[in-house]
Amino acid sequence: MNEIDKAQEILAIYRFYKMDGKLYNYDEDNRLDELFDAVVHAIDDSGILKPLLPQAEFVIPCRGILQQDRAWLQRFAHQDTRAFFLSDIYDFLKLFTGRTQLRVN
Repeated sequence: MNEIDKAQEILAIYRFYKMDGKLYNYDEDNRLDELFDAVVHAIDDSGILKPLLPQAEFVIPCRGILQQDRAWLQRFAHQDTRAFFLSDIYDFLKLFTGRTQLRVN
Protein backbone atom coordinates (compact mmCIF):
# COMPACT_ATOMS: atom_id res chain seq x y z
CA MET A 1 0.00 0.00 0.00
CA ASN A 2 1.39 3.40 -0.97
CA GLU A 3 0.80 6.77 0.69
CA ILE A 4 -2.13 7.64 -1.61
CA ASP A 5 -3.87 4.38 -0.76
CA LYS A 6 -3.32 5.04 2.93
CA ALA A 7 -4.72 8.58 2.61
CA GLN A 8 -7.74 7.20 0.72
CA GLU A 9 -8.21 4.61 3.46
CA ILE A 10 -8.42 7.37 6.08
CA LEU A 11 -10.83 9.37 3.92
CA ALA A 12 -12.99 6.23 3.68
CA ILE A 13 -13.43 6.39 7.45
CA TYR A 14 -15.16 9.75 7.02
CA ARG A 15 -17.46 8.25 4.38
CA PHE A 16 -18.20 5.24 6.62
CA TYR A 17 -19.48 7.59 9.34
CA LYS A 18 -21.27 9.68 6.67
CA MET A 19 -19.35 12.74 7.80
CA ASP A 20 -17.24 13.60 4.76
CA GLY A 21 -17.80 17.30 4.29
CA LYS A 22 -20.40 17.43 7.08
CA LEU A 23 -18.26 17.75 10.17
CA TYR A 24 -20.04 20.77 11.59
CA ASN A 25 -23.52 19.33 11.15
CA TYR A 26 -23.18 16.58 13.71
CA ASP A 27 -26.16 15.68 15.82
CA GLU A 28 -26.18 14.69 19.44
CA ASP A 29 -25.22 11.14 18.51
CA ASN A 30 -21.79 9.57 18.97
CA ARG A 31 -20.68 9.69 15.33
CA LEU A 32 -18.30 12.61 15.77
CA ASP A 33 -16.62 10.99 18.78
CA GLU A 34 -16.41 7.62 17.01
CA LEU A 35 -14.99 9.27 13.89
CA PHE A 36 -12.47 11.16 16.01
CA ASP A 37 -11.27 7.96 17.68
CA ALA A 38 -11.07 6.08 14.38
CA VAL A 39 -9.13 8.86 12.62
CA VAL A 40 -6.74 9.32 15.56
CA HIS A 41 -5.92 5.60 15.43
CA ALA A 42 -5.62 5.67 11.63
CA ILE A 43 -3.20 8.63 11.70
CA ASP A 44 -1.11 6.89 14.34
CA ASP A 45 -1.06 3.70 12.23
CA SER A 46 -0.59 5.45 8.89
CA GLY A 47 2.80 3.89 8.15
CA ILE A 48 4.25 5.20 4.87
CA LEU A 49 1.94 8.25 4.98
CA LYS A 50 2.93 9.34 8.48
CA PRO A 51 6.20 11.13 7.56
CA LEU A 52 4.31 13.13 4.92
CA LEU A 53 1.69 14.40 7.37
CA PRO A 54 2.11 17.67 9.28
CA GLN A 55 3.76 16.40 12.45
CA ALA A 56 2.87 19.17 14.92
CA GLU A 57 -0.66 19.52 13.60
CA PHE A 58 -1.73 15.87 13.21
CA VAL A 59 0.81 13.23 14.25
CA ILE A 60 1.87 14.60 17.65
CA PRO A 61 -1.71 15.33 18.82
CA CYS A 62 -2.86 11.84 17.78
CA ARG A 63 0.04 10.26 19.62
CA GLY A 64 -0.69 12.36 22.72
CA ILE A 65 -4.35 11.39 22.69
CA LEU A 66 -3.53 7.69 22.38
CA GLN A 67 -0.99 7.96 25.19
CA GLN A 68 -3.72 9.55 27.34
CA ASP A 69 -1.67 12.74 27.78
CA ARG A 70 -3.79 14.99 29.98
CA ALA A 71 -2.98 18.18 28.06
CA TRP A 72 -4.01 16.69 24.72
CA LEU A 73 -7.13 15.10 26.18
CA GLN A 74 -8.17 18.45 27.66
CA ARG A 75 -7.44 20.24 24.40
CA PHE A 76 -9.80 17.90 22.51
CA ALA A 77 -12.47 17.57 25.19
CA HIS A 78 -14.97 19.79 23.33
CA GLN A 79 -16.73 18.45 20.23
CA ASP A 80 -16.22 21.67 18.27
CA THR A 81 -12.45 21.32 18.70
CA ARG A 82 -12.65 17.70 17.54
CA ALA A 83 -14.72 18.72 14.51
CA PHE A 84 -12.21 21.44 13.57
CA PHE A 85 -9.29 18.97 13.92
CA LEU A 86 -11.09 16.36 11.82
CA SER A 87 -11.90 19.01 9.23
CA ASP A 88 -8.24 19.99 8.95
CA ILE A 89 -7.19 16.36 8.48
CA TYR A 90 -9.93 15.78 5.90
CA ASP A 91 -8.99 18.89 3.91
CA PHE A 92 -5.29 18.04 4.02
CA LEU A 93 -5.89 14.48 2.81
CA LYS A 94 -8.22 15.63 0.01
CA LEU A 95 -5.60 18.12 -1.16
CA PHE A 96 -2.80 15.58 -0.74
CA THR A 97 -4.56 12.89 -2.78
CA GLY A 98 -5.62 15.37 -5.48
CA ARG A 99 -2.17 16.93 -5.80
CA THR A 100 -0.39 13.59 -5.91
CA GLN A 101 -2.78 12.18 -8.49
CA LEU A 102 -2.20 15.22 -10.69
CA ARG A 103 1.55 14.58 -10.64
CA VAL A 104 1.03 10.93 -11.61
CA ASN A 105 -1.18 11.72 -14.62
